[in-house]
Amino acid sequence: MAESRLVAWTHPHRIFAITAFLFGTALVLIVPPFQSPDESFHFLRAYQITEGGFVAHEKDQRNLIGATLPISLDRVAAPFLKMNFHPEVKASVNDIRQTLHIPLDPQKRAFQIFPNTAHYCPTCYVGQCLGIGLGRALAARPLVMFYLGREGNLLLWILLGFFALRSGPAIARPLLLLLLMPISINFAATLSADPSTNGLAAIFTALVCKYFALGPNSINRTKLALLAVISIPLTVSKLAYAPLLALLLLIPARNFGGRAEWAAKIALLLALNLAAFLMWSARSSTLDTRINPDSSASAARQLQVIEQHPARFAGVLLATIRRGAWYWTAMFVGIIGWFDAYLPGWFVIGYLTLLVLACWSCDDRPPLPSPVRAAIIILPMLVLVFLIIALLSYLFWTRVGDSLIYGINGRYLIPVAPATLMLLCSTFRRLPAKWRIQPPQAGSNAAVALISLGACIYFLAAVWSRYYG
Repeated sequence: MAESRLVAWTHPHRIFAITAFLFGTALVLIVPPFQSPDESFHFLRAYQITEGGFVAHEKDQRNLIGATLPISLDRVAAPFLKMNFHPEVKASVNDIRQTLHIPLDPQKRAFQIFPNTAHYCPTCYVGQCLGIGLGRALAARPLVMFYLGREGNLLLWILLGFFALRSGPAIARPLLLLLLMPISINFAATLSADPSTNGLAAIFTALVCKYFALGPNSINRTKLALLAVISIPLTVSKLAYAPLLALLLLIPARNFGGRAEWAAKIALLLALNLAAFLMWSARSSTLDTRINPDSSASAARQLQVIEQHPARFAGVLLATIRRGAWYWTAMFVGIIGWFDAYLPGWFVIGYLTLLVLACWSCDDRPPLPSPVRAAIIILPMLVLVFLIIALLSYLFWTRVGDSLIYGINGRYLIPVAPATLMLLCSTFRRLPAKWRIQPPQAGSNAAVALISLGACIYFLAAVWSRYYG
């Protein structure tokens, strides 16, 4: 009885909810305003959505993408821009205190640009819009709305992560470590489009694990609708993650009611995702989202280069992989601020090792797809996602003629990481018994909980040192 109670209280979804709320809220308050990449642009985009402006617009056909918003929204960001890319510059509590007194003054408005976030669908901003909307309803000042938006984003991410862990017990322990990885919780506690994307990808992968283990004729209309509700905003938010839909092929046809039902239901899900993406693309197609302001960056000219010299793109991609592999790995685990403070190499390697060990010690039940079946689906999906990310970075971030692709970020691989964990767990399950790591469930859960707690404490101290130390 005592053992079962311990297992219940150390279950990954409970550990996640408590740890993520405590340390996430601490990060919401400790990280100075606008000290996450493009956080000022995300703030403007989210505020525009709360006013009913679901699509940004272009001003005077001058490639200025944004919206007409209160001037005070830009004013509250100004005192903190000096810290961007400057780890030697520390936060001033006095700046934060003074900025808190800036009123909204909604009648004084001007056109404000946010080119990096204008193309994001409103579904990416549900959590932060709820927080900012609450602030507007309470007639709060802009910086208070900013913090409420951060907390709203965090709470939505916690909700998504909680249900992902409950839905996928087969990968719950490594998934807990992934969700509480410094980069994940750091972005969840800021204004960003990443938390919703990461959370939706985690739930979608967990549901595939869950539905794989169900019996024949188990995928009814309710479960199919849930897959649609989770996958559509994921596809619409960032096209690069549309290949995650391939995970549906891991669910046996008999669970859908046979091959004919399987084909029809998969086709319906794909059609719904495609229709939603095309609808949003049609609404936002007029936006010339020039992410890199450098005039040498041109998506149209880069496409011409690829068409004329396809081998050149392959060479640039290989050179970029050789040059950026460790950089992406470090950014995948954790980074502070505007990519200006890295966690030490021992922490990065250690955390990744613990992720692998968590997969190695996974339980035998519930069942997972065989390693061969999982590899056939997941490995090409991982390659395709990376290639799409690389291509988009080449088109929109990289200057024409550069020998490397710029803009690829390690955190972009977080949405496909749960599928990788599924593949690793399935592979380790097939090892001979003498090579397996199978500690008691309660002990494994407790160990993962302590590791997550220690990592969060270490990261919180590193963040404090970066901004106030």
